[in-house]
Amino acid sequence: MGMRQAAAAFVMLAGLSACEGTPPSSTLEAASPYADHWYAFSDPVVAGRYRGLTLYETERQSLGRLVLADGSALALRPVPPMPGDDLAFIVPALGMSFAAKKDGHDSWTGTLIDRAYGEASATLSPTVSAPAETVGQFAILPDGRRMHMVCSGEGAPTVILDYGAGGTVKKDWGDLAAAIAAEAKARVCAYDRAGRGLSDPAATPRDAAAVASDLDQMLTAARIAPPYVLVGHSLGSYHVRQFANSYADKTAGLVLMDPSGDGQMERFAATIPKIVEEQNKLMDAQAGLGCITKLRVNPVPPNDPLAKLCGGNDPDALDATRSEIAEMPGASTASLVASRRSYDDMPLIVLTRGDYDKGMPPSMTTDDRAAMRLVWETMHAEMAALSSRGEQRFIAGAGHYIQSDAPQAVIDAVRDVVAAARSKSP
Repeated sequence: MGMRQAAAAFVMLAGLSACEGTPPSSTLEAASPYADHWYAFSDPVVAGRYRGLTLYETERQSLGRLVLADGSALALRPVPPMPGDDLAFIVPALGMSFAAKKDGHDSWTGTLIDRAYGEASATLSPTVSAPAETVGQFAILPDGRRMHMVCSGEGAPTVILDYGAGGTVKKDWGDLAAAIAAEAKARVCAYDRAGRGLSDPAATPRDAAAVASDLDQMLTAARIAPPYVLVGHSLGSYHVRQFANSYADKTAGLVLMDPSGDGQMERFAATIPKIVEEQNKLMDAQAGLGCITKLRVNPVPPNDPLAKLCGGNDPDALDATRSEIAEMPGASTASLVASRRSYDDMPLIVLTRGDYDKGMPPSMTTDDRAAMRLVWETMHAEMAALSSRGEQRFIAGAGHYIQSDAPQAVIDAVRDVVAAARSKSP
């Protein structure tokens, strides 16, 4: 093993232990992306594969994202450098490491080792050519894990946004969070679940109860006072409903966006087995096989549909997505059913898609889609009935991603629930 390969091995090993140690004393860290913390590789061959990277400074550490040629990003983890080097980081999803020495011009020159491309000399230099990614703050849980959230606006109750399977704060909420904050005149916080985005991974399995517990600990650590209006899209609806069941005194209202329902896979299996077959073929999540395993063994380009389906090539994100989906028909549903309660007159709006062509597998026939619509709308009606103030809204022309197809419908629903929650406040 050569000197640089040995250094790379050290870097990878250091990365495995970088999250260990004593929990920090602070429970909230600000994270700021400075303009001079955007860097690009000046070497043409390397630059052709990687657009650049950014480092986010917190009170205790740096972390960041590696931006690929197509504009997508993967988690980057700075680690302690070897003696003689000033900078070292790893990108676990790519089996990549970079170790370098700083020169006199805020640049680093060293060796980059990539699982797919091998070893190359590379220089990393400052640049401001890439737009900064939205970064907010990190709440530190009692076990030391960091949970990332981005908040905007002011006003109570605070609105919490939880995306569906494979989502991210930027992809799913983008500018919508700020628009909700402006119209609802409330603070709005979108967050990354454990293992996704910039949040630290957690032990699996990741069922709805575990996610709801993380959310409660995150909000407590961030000193964001209850009650909350919780917004959940798709799988995220499992999490916010579990939170409402487990923390009734902290929940002021719910908005469920084309939500997944209790026992939906069993209902689909009884009426449209083709949907279950399609999901099993693509994900095989409960066995941890299918595309999850394929991506771990042989990562695909980030713009490949397989990578998008599984949440990218990031191993932490893959594990989180696999576990969340795997637990959905079992532990998550069981927990929801066991903790189910009447929401009395709590404000609740369920948004239901109006278009059943968007995003459907080509093998789905007209009859299949009609059967799916019946199951889907029935489940949503059941959820709306949990509150005497529950309402189901059908969003014409919108597919499953209502926040993309009809963002104003989401803004209106959140604004209305926030207003109703305020009218109930003493």
